[in-house]
Amino acid sequence: MKPIVQYKVILALLFSTFSYSTFAAESEISGNVGVVSKYIYRGGVESNDLAAQGGLEYAHQSGMRVGYWGSTLDYNPGREEKATGFEHNLYIAYGQQLTTNWSYRLQSMAYIYHDANKVSAEQGDQRDITTYDVSANVIYKNLNLSAAVIVADAATSNAGDTYLGAAYSHPLVNDFSLNTSIGATAYNSSRDDQIVTTTKDFVLSDARLGLSKQFANTGLLASVDYIYGGKNRIGEDLKDHVVFGLNYQF
Repeated sequence: MKPIVQYKVILALLFSTFSYSTFAAESEISGNVGVVSKYIYRGGVESNDLAAQGGLEYAHQSGMRVGYWGSTLDYNPGREEKATGFEHNLYIAYGQQLTTNWSYRLQSMAYIYHDANKVSAEQGDQRDITTYDVSANVIYKNLNLSAAVIVADAATSNAGDTYLGAAYSHPLVNDFSLNTSIGATAYNSSRDDQIVTTTKDFVLSDARLGLSKQFANTGLLASVDYIYGGKNRIGEDLKDHVVFGLNYQF
């Protein structure tokens, strides 16, 4: 099934689930829409310009969740001649609150890019642009430890590439929060080909230091983050960025 058809089918299933679930007392739907001055993901630039983003999630009391999140891009990963694109993230997750302070979440996600299918090398190697990963999060109070593993070769990654992250949020006065995170990537070079090349086995990918403000009873969240860029899989230095964001949660 082509990616463009694949995500339309999954989206139809998700939204039909959302419609049905509004009548079920044991479930809830939440969502968000917003803009960021830049879209930076694990140290890499997905959009160097203003990006519109948003998502929906259906959560069942059993711990199951399904959701969608999307963002505009300033490039198309499958068509170099296009200066715009769109990223669709579809996920299914399961999590539980173990104690007052401890919880966990397991998740599988597909990263699908609009109007983009495969990338081909001059000598014949070909890879799907759609990326899949599985992840696990362990949360203690405001500390979130995570690991995400790529499960299939893609245009920008090898199966087995693993991103390790840690994020901590500390509440401040007047609904402000101090937000920090750091991430590193262990790359699998054994599956390199003409499209994906690896020279670094393990790198610091990114680190963030930010401040956010929740506007009580409005659903609005404003944020500013300084992002330190680490290195990518071939050892190139990633740039530092300052990112402003405004998000409405419902």
